Amino acid sequence: MQTTTKTTARRIALLSALPLVGALALAGCAGDDDRDDTAAPAASAPSVTATDGGASGSTGSGRTGSGSDAAGNDALGAAAETAREAVGSGTVTSIEQEAGGTSWEVLVVTADGNEQEVHVAADGERTTAGPTEDTTDAEDVAENQRFVDAADLSVEQAASTLVETVPGTVTELGLDDHAGTVVWEGDVRDDAGTKHSIRIDAGSGEVVTNTVDTDD
Repeated sequence: MQTTTKTTARRIALLSALPLVGALALAGCAGDDDRDDTAAPAASAPSVTATDGGASGSTGSGRTGSGSDAAGNDALGAAAETAREAVGSGTVTSIEQEAGGTSWEVLVVTADGNEQEVHVAADGERTTAGPTEDTTDAEDVAENQRFVDAADLSVEQAASTLVETVPGTVTELGLDDHAGTVVWEGDVRDDAGTKHSIRIDAGSGEVVTNTVDTDD
């Protein structure tokens, strides 16, 4: 009788423990599910800030010029245009700084081959004297017409080619003859103050000579 009572007590204890074991098992499964669903946050990609890759103040042909260079060459182009307008029509064949860079002297060849001289303010915006017709003879007229006919590049285009060759400020530029070829011959002063004398083919724009002026 005592043995039967002990066996019955063990069965009751075991049956009582089953719900507790089941509850613990369910709790363990729930814990695993929570860990699986809560993934570690993904590493965020580094932010990229867009930047402007362009360079300000470019003179064309890949170089960034100084403000003074750009202002000087802009003034040259403006002076050439002002002189053409003052004459009425024609081709600028020569332009140069004068009086320490305080003005420009510009020569414009008209359709009849004669030259008109115009003086323009340093900024190129207004005439200060002229136009005045220069004295020319038949030989001068013939030479002027040859220069104009051969010059496919305008004075502005020639100036641009000069500063692409040597960055700086164009102080003088004119049509001339070099070894039988019509050239634009000009001076460029670089940022260090050195003067470069450059000739370019007036038709093709090809650089013919490029030397440093050691006499300056």
